[in-house]
Amino acid sequence: MEEKRWFLLLEGQVSGPYSDFETEERLQGAKETLLWGRGHSEWMSPQKWRAVMQALLAEAKLESQKSRLWKMRVDHKELTPMTLEELVEQLKDYTDLSPVRIWTEGFEDWKEVYQVQKVVDELGISRRTHPRVPIMGSLKCEATAGPMNARLISISEGGVGVNNAVGLQIGEKFEATLTSPNLLTQINAAMEVVYVGTNGYAGLRFLKIPSEARAALIDYVKKFAGAKSPL
Repeated sequence: MEEKRWFLLLEGQVSGPYSDFETEERLQGAKETLLWGRGHSEWMSPQKWRAVMQALLAEAKLESQKSRLWKMRVDHKELTPMTLEELVEQLKDYTDLSPVRIWTEGFEDWKEVYQVQKVVDELGISRRTHPRVPIMGSLKCEATAGPMNARLISISEGGVGVNNAVGLQIGEKFEATLTSPNLLTQINAAMEVVYVGTNGYAGLRFLKIPSEARAALIDYVKKFAGAKSPL
């Protein structure tokens, strides 16, 4: 059965997950639709989604080449080329993968580990306790670097993924306000930064959240109960 991994945003409402074929069908005749999939740090236009699909197909073909080598770079120090199995063993030694970049044939540039689904699956780091689903909205807080107004991209009972998050540091804690037309109430919560990417994407977990807000959040996530845990 084809994996259902894509969510659509149309007229302010999120639906999904859909397979590749179902997504293409739903895009026919749709206007101003945005798409989001597991492992992506931003909503995409249909044109960008189709480009991503072509890249995924190209990568899938390369993945069938067992002999291809991978490169790994940490803090600008590049390691000797290695097989996928050797790469995974190397990555298992890191508790913080944010400074690590990897590359293999077919990649235009170095990528963060979390951007390469094949490696993520091999590491088993995509298996979340709480399933994460897409959302549109904003997160406002007073971070260490100053006031921040980030875009909500994904949410779960355990935390959120945001974009436009500049200057955040792993381990940083603050009070934040989450607002979204997809939720029934505004959420005020204590949060901690657990992941920071180079493209403004960050992962935050809830430290404390009011019971009423948590109930609204759970109700929203349940709408996508058929979705598997994304990256």
